[in-house]
Amino acid sequence: MKLKILIKGVVCGYRNNNLAGLLKSKLVFIMNLTAVILTFSCLTVSAAGFAQKITLSERNAPLKAVLQEIRKQSGYQLVYNSDLIEKAKFVNINVQRVSLKDALTLSLADQPFTFQISENIILIKPKDESSQLKPETAAQRIEIRGKVSDSKGEALIGVSIIVKGTTTGTSTDINGNFSINSPADAILVFKYIGYITQEVPVNSQSTMDVRLREDMQSLSEVVVTALGIQRNKKSLSYAAQNITTSELTQARSTNLLEGLGGKVAGLTITNSGSGVGAASKVLLRGNRSISGSSQPLYIVDGITLNGDIANLSPDDIESLSVLKGANAAALYGSRANNGAIVVVTKSGKGAAKGVTSNVGFTFNGNDPIILTKYQNQYGQGAGGVYSPSSVTSWGPKFDGSPVRHWSNDPNYIANQLGGSTTYAYTAQPDNIKDFFQLGRSFATNLSVNINSEKSNVALGYTHTDASGIIQGNNLGSHNLSMRMLSDLSKKLKLDSKINYIRQDFKNVLFSGENFNNPMRYLYQIPRNIRTQDLQHYEFANAAGQIKQHFYSPNFNGAGNPYWTRNNVENPLGLERVLGMLSLSYKISDNWSIQGRSALDRSNSMGETRQHNDTYVIAANGSYSRVNSNSFEWNTDALLTFSKDISKNFKINLNAGANNRIYKANALGGSGANFQIQNLFSLANTLDPRPADTYERHKEVQSVYGFGDLSYKDAIFLNITGRNDWSSTLPSNNRSYFYPSVGLSAILTDLVELPKFFTYAKLRGSYAEVGNDTDPYNLSRTASISNGTISLSSVLPNANLRPESTHSTELGLDLRMLEGKLRFDATVYKTNTFDQLFASPVPVGSGVSSVFQNGADIQNKGFETSLGASLFSERAFNWDIDLNFSKNKSTVLEIAEGFNQLSQASDYIRIYKLVKGQPFGDIYSRGYVRDAQGKVIVSVNGLPQITTGQDVKVANFNPDWLAGLNNSFRYKNFSLSTLIDVRKGGSFISFTEAIESGVGVLDYTEQGRDGSLIFGGNIFTNETAVTQSGATNTITVSSERLWNHLGGVGAPVGESFVRDATNIRLRELVFGYQLPAELLSKTPFRSARFSLVGRNLFFLYNKSEYVDPEMVTDVANSSEGRESLSLPTTRSFGLSLNFGF
Repeated sequence: MKLKILIKGVVCGYRNNNLAGLLKSKLVFIMNLTAVILTFSCLTVSAAGFAQKITLSERNAPLKAVLQEIRKQSGYQLVYNSDLIEKAKFVNINVQRVSLKDALTLSLADQPFTFQISENIILIKPKDESSQLKPETAAQRIEIRGKVSDSKGEALIGVSIIVKGTTTGTSTDINGNFSINSPADAILVFKYIGYITQEVPVNSQSTMDVRLREDMQSLSEVVVTALGIQRNKKSLSYAAQNITTSELTQARSTNLLEGLGGKVAGLTITNSGSGVGAASKVLLRGNRSISGSSQPLYIVDGITLNGDIANLSPDDIESLSVLKGANAAALYGSRANNGAIVVVTKSGKGAAKGVTSNVGFTFNGNDPIILTKYQNQYGQGAGGVYSPSSVTSWGPKFDGSPVRHWSNDPNYIANQLGGSTTYAYTAQPDNIKDFFQLGRSFATNLSVNINSEKSNVALGYTHTDASGIIQGNNLGSHNLSMRMLSDLSKKLKLDSKINYIRQDFKNVLFSGENFNNPMRYLYQIPRNIRTQDLQHYEFANAAGQIKQHFYSPNFNGAGNPYWTRNNVENPLGLERVLGMLSLSYKISDNWSIQGRSALDRSNSMGETRQHNDTYVIAANGSYSRVNSNSFEWNTDALLTFSKDISKNFKINLNAGANNRIYKANALGGSGANFQIQNLFSLANTLDPRPADTYERHKEVQSVYGFGDLSYKDAIFLNITGRNDWSSTLPSNNRSYFYPSVGLSAILTDLVELPKFFTYAKLRGSYAEVGNDTDPYNLSRTASISNGTISLSSVLPNANLRPESTHSTELGLDLRMLEGKLRFDATVYKTNTFDQLFASPVPVGSGVSSVFQNGADIQNKGFETSLGASLFSERAFNWDIDLNFSKNKSTVLEIAEGFNQLSQASDYIRIYKLVKGQPFGDIYSRGYVRDAQGKVIVSVNGLPQITTGQDVKVANFNPDWLAGLNNSFRYKNFSLSTLIDVRKGGSFISFTEAIESGVGVLDYTEQGRDGSLIFGGNIFTNETAVTQSGATNTITVSSERLWNHLGGVGAPVGESFVRDATNIRLRELVFGYQLPAELLSKTPFRSARFSLVGRNLFFLYNKSEYVDPEMVTDVANSSEGRESLSLPTTRSFGLSLNFGF
């Protein structure tokens, strides 16, 4: 009831009645879900009060291992001195269902230790310390509430808190919070494995905020690696980086992947400029595949996904590990080419027994940032003459005089204009800005943990309502998840999960040069066109037909953007189900086996509705719809052997097998020319087209093995091997083996280093991995269109091989000054060869290209992470982390007989590979130059232009990337900032080419009087000469020059190359954690309020007019150009989180 009252209060606090109604309706579902959960929890935890019985069967086992087994069976927290325990005698014990006290007594027999049990904590201590314990005095007692976190402010779960010299103690919950009753003059002792024990005097204070510092001598950071296996980070021979939950949730985006930007060395995020929920492209260590994907593999709870993780809820994530290269992902064989991102979702493990819950609300506003600078001196027309039907701004200078109105709606002139056919000829500086709105997103999250002695259940629900900066571009999503861990017996454990995701897009925006993209029309609007005239975007003519209200009716290439926004609809519904069931069985002390089956299933239904009078593409309306389905089903088994061979040597061996099945299908239909105006049904079209269908089926069988050998827990040898058999490859090339080997050494455990070094590690690894092909590339496929059967124009290759990558990396990890300074560095080199691509064949051969293997793309790079804890006091902390990466990609080979290969082309550029040149070069039309590189100008004053797109003008790859994160904490206040830096890389802006051609940009204002001199007062970075070799002094008008260089048809790409260098404030989070004393009389265990911001502003942007991150699309074919993308946005908002 308290939760319901709270939510009602939050909803009613909004003044927007629509928002309040929306929230109330959506939160009803949450309340019903809560009721079901609480009912279920009463049944689940009813057995929690029964006494726990312990069963042990160990022979010559380390005491530490025995204690950990007791911890697992009892659910109690253990506190002990690791150094002393490791020196203890080996234990022989065989007991069945004894009490916890008896199990501890027998385990510690003949050992110099004793134990104490307090609440859910077991304290192991030397026997000679027992005499120091004394009964608590009758001093004044107070209740102390607080939170324990690490140096970065992340909550620590299960920290042991003891009143010094007594048996009174407690531990922190899942949010790091604790409550303990203590004498006012006592000392609290905070202990946590991997952290330095801290003693804090109570001094009559009722609240405490304690920060524990990492103990570099015993710290064992866990990283989730391939196959979902948890490994000690110090044993890894490759680069991996963890992202904390708070880094994903505090400044959340509707796209989870966007939250990774700037936080991982070597990782780049590219966003498509297509509105809310738009796709993102992730690269680890640069591009390496010509026609295949260069994006990493995504794994969630051991499930290998068929897509990415963009639509997962960040609230459900417990950990996210970035395995940066092929070396780290080698166990995935033919899918390991590009590294992997491994996610573990919350399971409730570590939460207090019983029921705990959290509820969170995040509201964000997304404000469009108009970077383009427009001129406001000249309006509609050409050659300095006004024309009401012109689509360009080469008309006369604004003077406020009356000019003829352009409206093609007689009723609009009569009613809205008062019958006047003229209006004042003045600038409209906001006619672009007025088209956009403030985007909004509201996310509500409820998570509930239900824990008993033998099971953990985590339930989560996240609902997101988001609207883009263009009206009608909306997203509503529901994400419901449940994960359960259960000890079915002492040896048999169950891990199961189900995650349902539903996304409903009201209107997915089109992008690039697509005629359905409203940006195509908006950015060309003449500078005198008024917003209110365009907002009247439709009218009914005398015949009752709905027509477009536009200043140049039926013009090929322009239209009213408000018509496109409202009358071209593109709804899309997406559903996704992730399911997993895993059983693990401990055969003996050394042997265990696991079986797992996982499913990733998606389906979508999309429509495109184009109303009558949509210019060029749907004069009489059109309608299309596509239903698609796909699923990937992975089943695997893993046998593990683990043993301490001797005091110094440990071995871990694994053998497994995997079966992967992928299927996809789609059914679509379309039609044009409506019988009944704007009735969207295929049956209503006079021109229906045959249905489009496709089927995909792929299967991969795999066996794999991997082993780890360690010496003195200081030298680690890792070896992996995997063999894949793919159905998409020919039988003679179907089997491929992918090995890897790695070695790492903890130098501080092997040799004496200066005390300045707390931890030093060297690592190196080598891997061979692959990237196989799509189905049906071994034979020609047929398609049916309008009753005609035709074969594909690509000739197949019966001898295809999978792409192969050979990767080598070396690394150094250092911790200095007791962990206050941190440094990690990696150098790597990868060669990806046998690339799969379609190469052109001579005209007349009957086909356009042949599919083949070839090419060798080399990536060489360097990554480093540098961190420092500048202040680590109880009241104030300042941590700083810097990520830096540099990657260079080179085309070493293409194929026999080929020195270059075109990948994509359009109006303004060709993206092609040239042997010996950098990967990512962009070619376009450019200036004709003389032998000295000077631009040759014709007698008309215009630069001469090459006939083909054969001038190398840009390369989209950055020189280097960096991210700087600062985290400050003062008492209960925290502040974090993330600055993202990109140096170098270039692209062509097609948007700028179009806008310059129609005369709307600020720099087209110069020279309207015919005074421009190319290489003189315009394009001053160029040296221009006439055909005779003399310095150019020929004048030309702005209109002639920019019509020559820009426009839609054949723009000169070299004139619109822009440098992608930029520095931006990527994230800012200011938070306040309510003190425990303020919450003592409330239903809350914890409460946090945060002000959040993303992409707030540029500190520097060399491209000026566009955001280099807002590209047209995330496909390989869109590299190196920006085309009619949306403005970038800054987001700001409020986040509230409450624990119960």
